[in-house]
Amino acid sequence: MLKQRIITAVILAVIFISSIAFDWVNGLFAIFLAVAVYELSMLTLKPGNAVSITMGLVYGILFWWIGVDIDHSIIYYQSITGAVLWVSIFLYMLVYRFSGKLNALVRSFYFLLGIVLLWICVHDLLFLYRSFDQGGWMMLYLLTLVWVADIGAYFSGRRFGKNKLAPGISPGKTWEGVAGGVFANLLWMLLVYKLTEGWGMTLSWFVGVGLATSVISIVGDLFESILKREAGVKDSGKLLPGHGGVLDRVDSVIAAAPIFASGLFLAGVV
Repeated sequence: MLKQRIITAVILAVIFISSIAFDWVNGLFAIFLAVAVYELSMLTLKPGNAVSITMGLVYGILFWWIGVDIDHSIIYYQSITGAVLWVSIFLYMLVYRFSGKLNALVRSFYFLLGIVLLWICVHDLLFLYRSFDQGGWMMLYLLTLVWVADIGAYFSGRRFGKNKLAPGISPGKTWEGVAGGVFANLLWMLLVYKLTEGWGMTLSWFVGVGLATSVISIVGDLFESILKREAGVKDSGKLLPGHGGVLDRVDSVIAAAPIFASGLFLAGVV
């Protein structure tokens, strides 16, 4: 299982880095949105394959048609909105109790919330890519914050994990895993800061934004776990061997992107 996860992750990394090198990012994100909305629809609304595929295609085409040259002020308000939504989701998780019998109204709300969060995430990623001289590297750094946290949590949780983080949502996650992921990310942040000088941020801002991004990424993972648990499935899809679906691979990034972008705005880098 671990070997398959690594192989898939390497292939995804090659595709992503190639899209940056050849400026195929817009197309890659349009495809990503189409698949993600399809999976989200199947987790929440469950209208069937044909309707879900249609909704995914319409969403991806809409993103492509509207374009990506959005004013920075709009990106700012979108990012802050995304950050507020994710903090609200965290607070909701504190009182969440599994039901397995969500009515159509609640499932529709989950779906609408999901497509809003996806939209904000993709535009934040494109904002990083298009707005900075080293935008490709900044976007890649954001993704590595999620990846390093995930890797650190995986091995730390397996070795030391005893205290469950959210047993009612995702029984496999532990506080020891979270601590390991955050510690690994802290080391990674210090290394990247030394290499990049923080892209204009002070060390304290750079580490603060990185830690906030790392912590909120866990909320993204847990929120998708709620959707899967309520839907009665293990994975959001089967597209990525060893990982499940696209949402299984990027759930943390969806939460991390608006936090990271908001941090850049608040730090005065933009």
